[in-house]
Amino acid sequence: DGRTRDLCPEDVMSLCDVPVTTPLRTALDLGCCLRRREAFAALCAFAREHHITRADLRRALPRFRRRRGVVQLRELVELVEPRVESQREAWVLLAIADAQIPLPEPQVWIEVEGVQTYRLDFAYRRRRVCVEYDGVDAHSSDEQKEHDKARRAWLRDHGWTVIVVREGGFSDPALSGWLRELRAALNSTYTN
Repeated sequence: DGRTRDLCPEDVMSLCDVPVTTPLRTALDLGCCLRRREAFAALCAFAREHHITRADLRRALPRFRRRRGVVQLRELVELVEPRVESQREAWVLLAIADAQIPLPEPQVWIEVEGVQTYRLDFAYRRRRVCVEYDGVDAHSSDEQKEHDKARRAWLRDHGWTVIVVREGGFSDPALSGWLRELRAALNSTYTN
């Protein structure tokens, strides 16, 4: 869209005989050019799907010096998390980072009687606080709603605080609400 990029030979690969930029180069360009949340989600997705590490991204950053969007890219590279499994989960993680709340661990399994039973989107294990993103696609069927309800009841019965973020949770007042709830849950575990 009106932008040109200098490509080195290592930036280009062939896919079905069509020259395309490599996953690393594509991730870096998206990190510069997309809006912040979308850029972060793209970086996390490329890290997950193409095994791109923060170190890989950091090594490539000097080539992007003085380019439009490089300040954003530098900030986001430090937060990239390949364990994030969806765009909206990436948005949750970025909102937590932007609120200057300690970052949770993604994709945490909870064992019940020695068996991995429940996987949490984000968790603070020692504090028994988790943050779950409920997307419309994965959490709208009656069966899935019942499963979520039972799982969250079990977690709460076993001392967990469960914070649920839904589709509208990325603009105020919903954003401020769940971030405030998260801060309070983390603070209360320090005093208990």
